[in-house]
Amino acid sequence: MALVREWRVMRLALACVIVAALAGCQIFARKLRAPPNDQATVLLLSGGLGRPIEKIARHPWFAVRDAGGTTWRIWEVGGGGETDDPFDNSPYLEPVLHGVWRGAEAERAIVCLEREAPAWKSALRYRAWPGPNSNTFGDVMLRRCGLHASLPANAIGKDYRGLFGASWTSEGTGFQVETAILGLGLRMGLKEGIEVHIIGVAIGLDLWPPALLIPIGSGRLGFGDR
Repeated sequence: MALVREWRVMRLALACVIVAALAGCQIFARKLRAPPNDQATVLLLSGGLGRPIEKIARHPWFAVRDAGGTTWRIWEVGGGGETDDPFDNSPYLEPVLHGVWRGAEAERAIVCLEREAPAWKSALRYRAWPGPNSNTFGDVMLRRCGLHASLPANAIGKDYRGLFGASWTSEGTGFQVETAILGLGLRMGLKEGIEVHIIGVAIGLDLWPPALLIPIGSGRLGFGDR
């Protein structure tokens, strides 16, 4: 019996190692390539926090550039300013691109971010867990500015709604209910699929494009973000 138990433990450990190794594997992941500056552009990215937790915790930022512009403005919690490279946001590692908006939609989003972000940040009483934090900022700005995208499963704090709250999802095709008690919540939608939140960590199944949502690496195992 002891041998059977040891074998089961070994299999579980091996499965965990395989999942961890594959956590960053995405099919058709978005390339880290800036669009031309012929139109206004907004990018949503996230990067892993510094080592050794870069695989299990991420931080988002918006990079915006006006039509004809040569530099990007960064909107985030704990940083910001102008940069030539929207993908290089030290100290955050292994950036992933979650959303790209161009043209008139980007112009509206830039106006919205410049209006909403400073006020939200100035009122922020930061808490790493369960929130509000930098990931809460990313989700709030997506919903307030009508930008349809999702932050990764390991962006802890993205689903913070206070002691209890309900809202439309940031993708705009679903609904979610959250409580700060043990960080429990549920998110469901046509694009979002289903996510279960436990202690603020998300696990689930994305329907389009299909992927397992896992709280490690890029947050997805399957197809990259839409």
